[in-house]
Amino acid sequence: MYRHRLVIPVQWLIGIVIVGVMVVMAVALLGFSWHQSQRTLGATLEETSAQLVDTLEARTQALVRPARVAIDMLANGAPGEADDWDGRLAALPLMRAALEAHRLVDAVYIGYGSGDFLMFRAVDRMLESKRPDLVDSGGQDAAYLALVVDARPGQPPQSEWHLFDPSLAPLGRERLDQYFFDPRSRPWFQQAPEGDAPFLTAPYVFFNTGEIGISMARRRGDAVVGLDVASRDLGVGLDDLRLTPQTRMAVVTASGQALATTLDATLDPGPGNARQLSSFEDLAMPVLAQLLTTNVDQPPRRLSHDGRQWWGLVLPFVTLGGEATRLIAAVPEDELTSDVRQMMLESSLLAGIVTLALLPLGVLLGRRLGRPLRELSGQVEALGRYDFSACDGVGSRVTEVRGLSVALRRLARGIEGFGRITRVLNSEPRLDRMLTSILEDLLRGTGSRAGAIYLADEQDEGRFARIAREGEARDPDADPRSRELRLQEGSEAELEALIERFEAAGYLLQPLRNREGATLGLLALARRSLDDDDAHWRAFVAEVSAAAAVAIDLRRLLRGEARLLEGIVQLVAHAIDAKSPHTGSHCSRVPVLAEMIVEGIDRSEHGIYAETHFDATRRSAFHLAAWLHDCGKLAIPDEVMEKATKLEARYDRIHEIRTRFEVLWRDADVAYWQGRAHGGDPVTLERRRHARQQELIAAFECVAEANRGGEAISDELLERLNVIAEWRWWRHFDDRLGVSRDELKRMSREPLRRLPAEERLLADLPRHEIPWHRSRPAVAPDDPDNVWRFDMRPSELAGHQGELFNLRVSRGTLNEVERFRIQEHVVQTIMMLEALPWPAHLRRVPAIAGNHHERMDGTGYPRRLAMKDASLEERVMVMADVFEALTAADRPYKSAMTLSRALATLADMVREGHLDPEIFRLMLEQRIYSDYAERFLTPAQRDSVDTEALLARAGV
Repeated sequence: MYRHRLVIPVQWLIGIVIVGVMVVMAVALLGFSWHQSQRTLGATLEETSAQLVDTLEARTQALVRPARVAIDMLANGAPGEADDWDGRLAALPLMRAALEAHRLVDAVYIGYGSGDFLMFRAVDRMLESKRPDLVDSGGQDAAYLALVVDARPGQPPQSEWHLFDPSLAPLGRERLDQYFFDPRSRPWFQQAPEGDAPFLTAPYVFFNTGEIGISMARRRGDAVVGLDVASRDLGVGLDDLRLTPQTRMAVVTASGQALATTLDATLDPGPGNARQLSSFEDLAMPVLAQLLTTNVDQPPRRLSHDGRQWWGLVLPFVTLGGEATRLIAAVPEDELTSDVRQMMLESSLLAGIVTLALLPLGVLLGRRLGRPLRELSGQVEALGRYDFSACDGVGSRVTEVRGLSVALRRLARGIEGFGRITRVLNSEPRLDRMLTSILEDLLRGTGSRAGAIYLADEQDEGRFARIAREGEARDPDADPRSRELRLQEGSEAELEALIERFEAAGYLLQPLRNREGATLGLLALARRSLDDDDAHWRAFVAEVSAAAAVAIDLRRLLRGEARLLEGIVQLVAHAIDAKSPHTGSHCSRVPVLAEMIVEGIDRSEHGIYAETHFDATRRSAFHLAAWLHDCGKLAIPDEVMEKATKLEARYDRIHEIRTRFEVLWRDADVAYWQGRAHGGDPVTLERRRHARQQELIAAFECVAEANRGGEAISDELLERLNVIAEWRWWRHFDDRLGVSRDELKRMSREPLRRLPAEERLLADLPRHEIPWHRSRPAVAPDDPDNVWRFDMRPSELAGHQGELFNLRVSRGTLNEVERFRIQEHVVQTIMMLEALPWPAHLRRVPAIAGNHHERMDGTGYPRRLAMKDASLEERVMVMADVFEALTAADRPYKSAMTLSRALATLADMVREGHLDPEIFRLMLEQRIYSDYAERFLTPAQRDSVDTEALLARAGV
């Protein structure tokens, strides 16, 4: 029997141990860190002091050495007393080099024993308040100023400012009438010793600027060269030496004069974060005053001021004119320890968070680790082999973790790969990309090293072409994944033999079958191992293959339907072209031109279309609309579509009228012979017959000329036609015999006449008015059946074949009725296309196709839309339709225009507000018209084009 013992759940045990260890470690580490920070604070300040001393030494050398080099260069190159002023001014390049050699130099100068003085300084290093007015006259080129004091014997000294650009080219002068400066009275001139050693003055007030600073001078004979450094420049970079943000620092002389301070240590900060102070009592930080009695060799001392602890440092700076200067600094103790306090706070907070987080984690780990991990590992391995039925749970035992980790990673890869495969199957439109992505995910998810996917040829079912290939075979020489697989007879026996050949090479060959069982392709995957226990792996591959087969079948169906739709669309377009031999290329050329314009828009990198691009969906809708834009012509009678002359119906009725003239000609002959038979004068009769026949010839020429149509018909010709129409001829046969029922019905509106009947030579009869055999199109705005928002006035008749009515057409060959019938083709296009069940991405096809006769200003038809508010595709279609019509050489009623004339017509239409000006500009700038002309226009039409003149003509 087992004795009862205290039992603690493993989750509580692990949680208590983890939390306890973390608490102990956190307390120990925090205490040790605080103790160490206190110990190292003093040592850190001492090390920082030493580093500051080194830094100050380097700063001092950087300040003094370049200045000495500059003063030596000036002393060796400066002109002597005997030189005239032209010779002295020749030293300006040397003085400019001295300025550029030391960024802290405020001015360089030369004083002579005669009282002459030459000073050179950079404009940008002067305070704006100290710059002379001459600088403003130089503008942006003003770079340097030279002060020239000419102390002529027996005369008052003359002083001038000279302004120069960066290349020392003079920009101007300014006379100083009240400026009296004697360099011999300045300390730098008086104290400069003989010899090569330069002299550094004590701080003093500069004569020119009123600033406090120091000078370095060197005597050369009777002349002294020198340079100035303002104390504001001595303080440049002083803030960079701060140990903490609120550190106070100052450069102080032995006499207590503050040369430069940090910004926080001044009452009124000046330029460069430094200020010139007359005495140390002017400082705004009294804590620095406590350090005045501290020597530079003493260690950091602790100070107290205003309830705050400070650390004070006194460090050597530089010797000025025999007087040593010091750098004094006060550092707040709380800022020195702020990082340590922050670190302790963050460490404490982190320790608390980790402790609280590990408590439930310990319970969770205890619960997880209490299960028999060995059995669970076996189940996870089964799960990795895609045997989901083996996951039925286990008892509570602690076992190994390695197998669980490996199995879970494998499971995660498999599920992730399957998810990617599902997404690709549902979203990737291109079949080759889809299969390549599926193969990559299959290799990752199944652990296979290599694979390939083959697709069956739709025309040759026994041929399988390799679409995707990934990975490398163990033995490249025995790799069965050739570019093409072939089954001679396409039988199942041949397929089984091919599968066995792949199995022998270590590959699983899985057929990809659709729902009807047809083999769409083959999937080849290298087996993970040669063990026989891979049934679940094979089952998983089969499931994925089935999904891939469905996707392949679907995409092939969609691609086939797309090809079928494209074929039907082009079939309709070609049928329209074939129906009308005179306009047989319009429906084919307009799509080509329209897509040229769209491609030009896509190519645009500048201008209004730089950000406009057509994706595949937008291109597809536009392509279909362009090919279907004139499908309504199928409903328009051929005799209207192809009407080449005014009298043409199904044939040109000019022949009937010519026959009537022939009758009148013979009537003239008959009258002549009848007159001879009755004893008339032959000469008179012949003259009368000849005059009549000449009149008939002239009259028929008038009728023929009017029949051809043209730009306009003259008033004289109209009047002549009215006269000719009243001529009479005799009809001796019944004109109602042998006609169609429709024509007989129209003729019933005319009264019966006794034969022979006298007829007008050109007649407009009721039989010529052809009524609608169907209801008139619902295009009037007030028509309740007009659901398409048409804005047209329908013709009362379906046709009008009146002879005089047609000959009197003022322009072209179409009368008002026929013009409406021509315009009706757009109405029929819209009605046909809107009746189709377009999918969502093609719903704009009817609008793009049906609005190609609208205009930018709303004067087009059939809806009178303002195309300036329409889509870009609709405006492109308008331009393409007009340009093709102008350049077409196959119209029976007009001649083809040359390229330049057609573009000029387009320019006029743009100026008049009918066409889009930006599309017109695009056609010219990208020479789209030229590409179109090379393909479709005759050589005679392809003349030169002046694009600039056309743009100006269009007002673009």
